[in-house]
Amino acid sequence: MEVKKRKPKKKSHKTADPTWDAVTYGSSKKPFNIEYRKYYNPVQGRDQILFLYSCKETKRVVKYRFLN
Repeated sequence: MEVKKRKPKKKSHKTADPTWDAVTYGSSKKPFNIEYRKYYNPVQGRDQILFLYSCKETKRVVKYRFLN
């Protein structure tokens, strides 16, 4: 019986600059502010949850997604 190795969830990449991770993502490692809104969809006749991802620096919405 062959045993499969589990893949690590996060891969670490070495760079020449040791402060790259701190400069790029900060201490929280989350590049976006996440906000959610409850939205009633009259076409489907049900509530949906809308996730808004905004940039931490400019506060503009970068992307969004609906939770089905």
